[in-house]
Amino acid sequence: MEYAYIEKGKRTARSRISSVNASFKDLCEVCRNVRGKDTEWALEFLGRAAEGKQAIYFARHCKQKGHRRELGGKKGGFPKKSAKFVLGVLENAHANATKLGMGMTKIAHIIANKQDVYPRMSPKGRRIVHNYETAFIEIVLEEAQKKAPKMEKKAPVKQTPAVKQVSSAPAAKATEAKKPEAKQISATQAPAAIAGAAKQ
Repeated sequence: MEYAYIEKGKRTARSRISSVNASFKDLCEVCRNVRGKDTEWALEFLGRAAEGKQAIYFARHCKQKGHRRELGGKKGGFPKKSAKFVLGVLENAHANATKLGMGMTKIAHIIANKQDVYPRMSPKGRRIVHNYETAFIEIVLEEAQKKAPKMEKKAPVKQTPAVKQVSSAPAAKATEAKKPEAKQISATQAPAAIAGAAKQ
C-alpha cells in the first residue's frame, strides 16, 4: 500500500505496520500528539505514555473521556496499548533513518486509520454485532534543519546629556573690564607728578 505522503525533495525514512489489533480512534489521537515533533522527544513521550505515566490529549474522539489535570483541564486518557504500537513503528523508522546516515530527524508524516472490518457476532449466542476491526500506522521521518542561533538583542544604552562646560574666560574678561585702568604716565610728565606728590 502506498504512503499518504507527498515527497518534498528531502531525505526520508519510513515505517509502516498493518492489521493492528487496537482502536483506530486511540491510535489517531496518539499520532496527533507527536505529529511534527522531533524524533527524540517523541520517543521519550511515547515511552512514558506506554507505561501510563503520560496522559494523551484527545481532541476529536473524546465523547466519554474525562478531564485530566495533567493536560490543564482538557479531555484525555491513557491508551497504553495504542501508544506501544505507535512507539514500535517510530523506533523502526528511527532505526531506518540511522541506517541511512541521517542526522537529527523530525516526524514529517504520521497517520493511523481503520483498515479492515471482519463481521462477527457477539459470543454466547447474543444477536449483537461485534465486528473485529484492524488498523494501520505509517510514519515518515525527514531531516530536521538546524536552527540558527538567535542573536541576543543588546539593551540600548541610555546616553546621559553632556554637561556643558562653561569656560571662565568670559567671567575673567568681565572682571578685567570692571577693574579701573591704571593711568600711564609718560616720561615728560613724570617730574611734575613726583613734585605734586611731594607737596601732598
